[in-house]
Amino acid sequence: MADGSDCSGCVFVAVVRDHDMYARLVKGNPSNAGGEFVAFDNLAENLSVTARYNSFLDSWDYSREAWFVFVHEDYEFLEPVGPLLAKADRKSIYGTCGARSTHPGDDIVWALNSNRDGTNLGVYGRPFRGQPTVLTSDCNCLMVHSSLVREFGLRFDEKLTFDLYAEDFEIGAFERFGIATRILGVANHHYSFGNIAPRFFVQRRYLMDKYRDASRVYGTTTKQLIGPLTLVLAAKRANRRRRRFGWLRRIGRFFWYRKYSRDGYMRLRVLGFRARFRAAGKYAEHMGF
Repeated sequence: MADGSDCSGCVFVAVVRDHDMYARLVKGNPSNAGGEFVAFDNLAENLSVTARYNSFLDSWDYSREAWFVFVHEDYEFLEPVGPLLAKADRKSIYGTCGARSTHPGDDIVWALNSNRDGTNLGVYGRPFRGQPTVLTSDCNCLMVHSSLVREFGLRFDEKLTFDLYAEDFEIGAFERFGIATRILGVANHHYSFGNIAPRFFVQRRYLMDKYRDASRVYGTTTKQLIGPLTLVLAAKRANRRRRRFGWLRRIGRFFWYRKYSRDGYMRLRVLGFRARFRAAGKYAEHMGF
């Protein structure tokens, strides 16, 4: 990283099918100014995302240090990620949305999300501090330093064509080398709510077998659990017990409850009295406030 004032020292890597969207959100994005760009044209030759990413990792000159930023074509940074990565731990993997635990929906995220055309725009999650550790992060954005890739020979599993490849990359890095995955609090907008096709469950079964002897069970932002079957079943039982005693949380929320809603407002309830006020913070201008 140069002086941390822009994205010099960042290499944005994407597999592209919608070239107009990629040009607008990634390569032509002012927040990414100063970075290098590697785009694989999957209209010309449709290969798996993992094969594309590995071809990049295999061809990189590791005498040049850089942050590799693997992003989808529909992912937009709303501020330069370079200054944050300049201060980040090069021994960790980073995402911008991740599963903190095995409880479904217990995610660390503070971001905009919308349909591909920008409709149904909303703020998701809530503000967080620091660079919290998660079990896995989402595949829409994965960041790793070249020195970490070089030291441990990190690669993507090409048996995973499109789903769960980031989660596998992170689980494998932790299981084999103790490498943590963290979340970076950079403003971003993902133009997709995602979808789960039958292929997703085939690849999830593959990971269940791959990590049948893992040291722990891993939660994902897709609300899936991956790891040894006995641990996965135990986590599911714990989640059911947690839901069973949800009435206790509802009573507690009568006295004190705070929630950031999708429309960029925060709901606050104290002793049954409710208030609603704008709380989009750094996303205010993007929400039209």
